[in-house]
Amino acid sequence: MMAATLVSRALGFLKAILLVAAIGGTSEAIGGQTFEIANSAPTYLFALVAGGVLGAVLVPQIVRNLHDGPAGQENTDRLLTIVLVGGAVAAVVLTLCAPGIVWIYATTWSAQWRGLATSMAYWCLPQIFFLIAFAVLSQVLNARGVFGAPAWAPAVSNLLGISGILVFLFLLPSGLGTVDSWSPLMIAVLSGSATLAIAIQALLLLIPLRRIGFRMRLRWGLGGLGHMSTLAGWTLLGVVAGQAAYLVTSNVASNAGKTLKELGVDGPSLNSLSMAYLLMLLPHGIVTVSLTTALYTRMSGSAARNNLSEIDALSTLASKPVAYVAMAATAAFVALGPLITEVLFGKPIIGHVLQVLAIGLVGFSQACVLNRTSFALQDARGPFTTQLVIAVLSAAGAAAALLLPPELTVIGIAAGISIANFAGWLTAYLSLRRTLRNRGHVPAGQRPLAFGYVRLLAAAIVSTAAGLSLVAYTGTPTGFVGQVTLLAAAGTCVLTVFIAVSWILGDRTLNNLRRR
Repeated sequence: MMAATLVSRALGFLKAILLVAAIGGTSEAIGGQTFEIANSAPTYLFALVAGGVLGAVLVPQIVRNLHDGPAGQENTDRLLTIVLVGGAVAAVVLTLCAPGIVWIYATTWSAQWRGLATSMAYWCLPQIFFLIAFAVLSQVLNARGVFGAPAWAPAVSNLLGISGILVFLFLLPSGLGTVDSWSPLMIAVLSGSATLAIAIQALLLLIPLRRIGFRMRLRWGLGGLGHMSTLAGWTLLGVVAGQAAYLVTSNVASNAGKTLKELGVDGPSLNSLSMAYLLMLLPHGIVTVSLTTALYTRMSGSAARNNLSEIDALSTLASKPVAYVAMAATAAFVALGPLITEVLFGKPIIGHVLQVLAIGLVGFSQACVLNRTSFALQDARGPFTTQLVIAVLSAAGAAAALLLPPELTVIGIAAGISIANFAGWLTAYLSLRRTLRNRGHVPAGQRPLAFGYVRLLAAAIVSTAAGLSLVAYTGTPTGFVGQVTLLAAAGTCVLTVFIAVSWILGDRTLNNLRRR
């Protein structure tokens, strides 16, 4: 899974680089800002409609159904029927509501800007169904212990997305112009290829499903599913809170982008925040998501046997390497953020957003591990509380960023998100320990783990200082080759210093990973 995720993320970065070249990545490009709204809306609406619920419900339920024979298979069929048919209906309805959806995410935009974003959204919003289908089919495979195919499918999807952008770049007019320069063909190629890539990603999973002998029949009814309603309800409330916070963030950031464009200033906008997120989530996707996806099935099996001590141990097992990688990545991003985005996108502005956003990476990753553990225990109230805390603080940070100059607004939003992620980590930790105690298990002591975090923090501070000093001493070259050379040297310096200092302070995470 880590190998597949690494390839997929690398292709995703290539796609992002080409996308910035085609339509821009900061406030100076109207096409980049409008496409960001249109193409991100399906992802956020998918999360609102089904994403969080599917992740919390499907794997534990299917793992339990595997032990129930024919009755369990019937329950699985009913569950999948409801999700897939409901997803298709939701996708159709939301696509028809494209003008209203664009307005909700960018209320301050002019009618021209919203019109272009709406035309793109009509092509992009059908992605919702295919995202739901991919989530359902991949969860079925994960519950059966098949992880490779769901991990590799996004890589194929990114290849198709790259192909569409290349067609746009070389065969169509520039997407860096005004609203009037966008033709229906340009919109269809850019947005349609994005949706086609997501559709192929879902359809590819039908092949491994047939290989493992899975056959689904459409079964109607709610028999055997009533006990899941509480879990799904809490999860849905958490997702709603997150989406409400994103609405605030989206409107504040898109308004900043519009204002900067009108002032003739090239600064960070909503698409800049999206690109910074893409970079920040690289280590999270490779390590955290891969580990928690694999361990989630094991945790769900342990929960079915009521083996709480094993669940506690598996959660701790995931937390250590996740913290190590997150701290090392934070050091690299904070030290080298502007240089990284200068090399990738030609825009150091995005790197300033990345520097601030990356500070909260360890909190984001640790909260993910703890929430997954709670979901395996069929507890959604704790993750809801975590999501609520993150949502409230993120929205408050975005609202406070309105007080900043427009060129600093998105950076202020990033700072609020980082603070919210640390608060979410603390909330998830306290919620999980309370759940384990309420079920009769005394959680393992956390003092060794806390000392481990302190060691990693010290290593991150020293390695960040080393990276910043090297870049400041040499200065950023003007040529691309010089920039890449400096990035390679500075990145090696940061990671080497981090590994050395953490080792000197007694951290042995790398040894433990090799043994396992």
